[in-house]
Amino acid sequence: MIAARLLAVVLVAVAAGACGQSAPPAAPTSSAPVLPVASSPREDGDRLARAGDWAGAVVKYREALRASPDDVALRFALGSALSHLDRRDEAAEQFDWVVRHGRPGQAEVSMARQWLSDAAAPDTSAPAPVAERPTAPDPTTLGKIQGKTVWPSISRDTFRLPLQILLVGDDDATRGRILQGRTYLGEPYSIASVPEGQYRLTAQVAGVRLWDTRVAVSAGRDTVLDLTPDRSLVSPDQFPQRDRR
Repeated sequence: MIAARLLAVVLVAVAAGACGQSAPPAAPTSSAPVLPVASSPREDGDRLARAGDWAGAVVKYREALRASPDDVALRFALGSALSHLDRRDEAAEQFDWVVRHGRPGQAEVSMARQWLSDAAAPDTSAPAPVAERPTAPDPTTLGKIQGKTVWPSISRDTFRLPLQILLVGDDDATRGRILQGRTYLGEPYSIASVPEGQYRLTAQVAGVRLWDTRVAVSAGRDTVLDLTPDRSLVSPDQFPQRDRR
C-alpha cells in the first residue's frame, strides 16, 4: 500500500513538471489486444444444461439449430432440455425427428425411441396431474455421477477418441429424463445436476457402444462409476482402434 502511494506521488510530480510542454508522440504498440474467444450457441446450450438451466439451454439449442438444422445430436440435446421442462409435445417432436433421421444403432436414436415409447405408454396407476408451470429442481434433490474411463493403450498421451455418455431415467421418478456428457476415452467424465433415482448409462465412441449399465444416483452425493474394460460390452481386441501409423 505504501509503495502504491509513493508511486502515485511520483506520477503526479512528473505530470506537473510536464505542464506547458508538448506531449511526446505515443509509442507504437507492438501487438493488437487479445480479444476473448466467443462461445458458440451450442457450447452455451451445453453449459446451461450442465448448470440445470434448461429454459436457457432450449433458447441456445434452437439458435444453434438455425445454423445446423440436420444435426442429430443437437436435436437430441434440444429434446432432452425440453423433456426436463415437461414440454413433452415439443420434446416428442425433436425425438421423433432424431428417430427418423438418425443412423440405426446411433445412441441418440436408441434413447429417443425409448423416450417416445415410455411417453406413449399410459400410466394407469394415478390420475393425470394438473399441468403446472415447470420449476427449477430443488438442489437438495440433485446428485452427481463421475468416474474414470479406461481403455488399454488409449490415453491423452496417445490419441484422443471422443466419448459420448448418455444418462437415461430408469424408474418412475426419473423416467423421461435424459442427460448427456462428453469426454475423451481414457479421461475422467462428470455429469452434474442429476435428479436422484435409477438411470441407465450408455457410452460410445462413434458407432461403437462400449458401456451399457445401470446406476443409482443419490441426492447430495457424488456417485462414482468407473467405465473400465471389465464392464464393457466390447473386448479391447474387438474395438476398432485408429491406425496410429
